[in-house]
Amino acid sequence: MKKINFLKRIFAFLLTGLLLTGCLATEYKEYRFNLNSDGTGMGTVTFYNLISVEDDEQDVSFKDFGELVSDYVEGTRFEDDNPGFMITSKEIYEENGLLVGKVKFTFEDIRSIGFYKPKNCNCSPLLYYMGDFGETYSESNGNYLGAEDEFPMIEWEAGMKEIYLKTIVQEDLESTHSLLSLYKTWKETK
Repeated sequence: MKKINFLKRIFAFLLTGLLLTGCLATEYKEYRFNLNSDGTGMGTVTFYNLISVEDDEQDVSFKDFGELVSDYVEGTRFEDDNPGFMITSKEIYEENGLLVGKVKFTFEDIRSIGFYKPKNCNCSPLLYYMGDFGETYSESNGNYLGAEDEFPMIEWEAGMKEIYLKTIVQEDLESTHSLLSLYKTWKETK
């Protein structure tokens, strides 16, 4: 009986170690959409400064980089999380000393990717509600309505063809680790 309890404790300890979740994050994102008059279009999401957030003060950047490559770059996690996007390319690369990720895609209907626009009408503004976005508005080429009313919505003029939005994802970088060195090692072995 003592041996079984001992094995259970060891198993629980090992399982806890394996389940350290960490958090793959990015400092900020830029969204760019090019719209056609019929509501279709193409876009790009760029993730600047891909980082790992410590888990209980432990550096889990190796695990988070593995997740970045296996789930996002080589896997379908981004596609699964964004079913309205038809992915045309995904890449990670170094830019200005930061690890950057870029996803390019097309879409069949701007409304299928979170924007509001009346069907078959280019006469009204394009709206985007950031309420459950999990990111903080930074800037855009639209009118941010949340500044005065604390209502996180962005409005773009009717007929706009190019949409730009920048958000802050991880503002506090104190307990984070850059994934750039892991990327460089990974790139050398590819």
